[in-house]
Amino acid sequence: MTDEDKAEPSPEESVRALRSRIRLKARLNARSGGDENARIEGPRAEEKVVQAVKPASARLPESPPVEAAAAAPVGLRRRQRRGRVACLFGMFLGFAGLIAGRLGVLWIQFDVFSHFTLHFAAIIVAFLVGYLMPRMRVITAVALIILAVVAIGLWPHLASRKIDVVGTATGAERSLRLMSFNTKLSRNNGDAVADEVLRNDPDVAVLLEFGEEKRSALEKLKSRYPYQADCTGIPECQLAMIARLPFANVQWRGPWEGPPLIRVSFGPELAGLTVIGVHTARFPQQRVQLRQIEQLSRLLDEIEGPHIVAGDFNATPFSRLLGTFANRSRMNRLTSLPTWPTWLSLPQVAIDHVFVSRGIRILEAARIGGNAGSDHYPVIVGLAVSQR
Repeated sequence: MTDEDKAEPSPEESVRALRSRIRLKARLNARSGGDENARIEGPRAEEKVVQAVKPASARLPESPPVEAAAAAPVGLRRRQRRGRVACLFGMFLGFAGLIAGRLGVLWIQFDVFSHFTLHFAAIIVAFLVGYLMPRMRVITAVALIILAVVAIGLWPHLASRKIDVVGTATGAERSLRLMSFNTKLSRNNGDAVADEVLRNDPDVAVLLEFGEEKRSALEKLKSRYPYQADCTGIPECQLAMIARLPFANVQWRGPWEGPPLIRVSFGPELAGLTVIGVHTARFPQQRVQLRQIEQLSRLLDEIEGPHIVAGDFNATPFSRLLGTFANRSRMNRLTSLPTWPTWLSLPQVAIDHVFVSRGIRILEAARIGGNAGSDHYPVIVGLAVSQR
């Protein structure tokens, strides 16, 4: 017997052999009248034999129901559609905020939206990126908005890590470091305010929302800043100014058509420089703010010589209010860093500013200091005042 004869039969041959045996047995059962339950019908038996002989690898897996297979793509498409709609709505809100801020030129009440120009721009970009994502669109947009808020809050801190010297005083100029600080009226933080002033070492400091409870700060600063003036006893004033150099003249105004202010003129050491500290009204009193700024601009027209206006304007560089003041006063704004609020140490809006007239240029870029318990960060800037 050869090796080929010993080879096992193929599956097809086995099936044919089994079929023949089944047919033979079925004929024998039919002739003998055997038990009906024991009979095996030919076609059914053949089907069972074929299934038994088939190798496992050849059997096809059962397909899932058509309804279950179609449900997953439909649900996914619905979620994707909702994500796109939510992103479009988010972009719409961002554009609406930007447009509302520009409408402040028509109706001053809308000017409040301009303070959040950076935030509205971040919302538009965030939802645009989310819309372009294949999935997790809204989550992506929200995450980007949070990152933008954190970035805005970190910006002034990073910009203030060191003093950025942008120029030096010439022989015909006198250098002057100025500090403007809203100390928060309701806080009993006089000692902390004094420590922050000493740490930043300004030549002139304008202190806002400076009530009677903070007078201990003036005593603590007396040796370094012997020249001091304040209007804490005047209703709605609560301002103070301290300096190393002597005052030639001091004025203050509480209730009047303009903002509460303290005005100090210096002598020939600073070429008759005038420094004015102001604190304007805030939202929702935009009409009052606009009138105050207009009156302040008229007051500045009466001042001869170099002058500085510093304080809390409750308005950002994007606002109509600050633009109106810059245009009417013809002064240069030196500040743009966010200073409020101090929550989580992430200030979001720039409302504390320093404006200078011609004859004054910047030596140290504006930076922020420590908040000393206030809800504002102070602004510090180095200046050169012309002696001519």
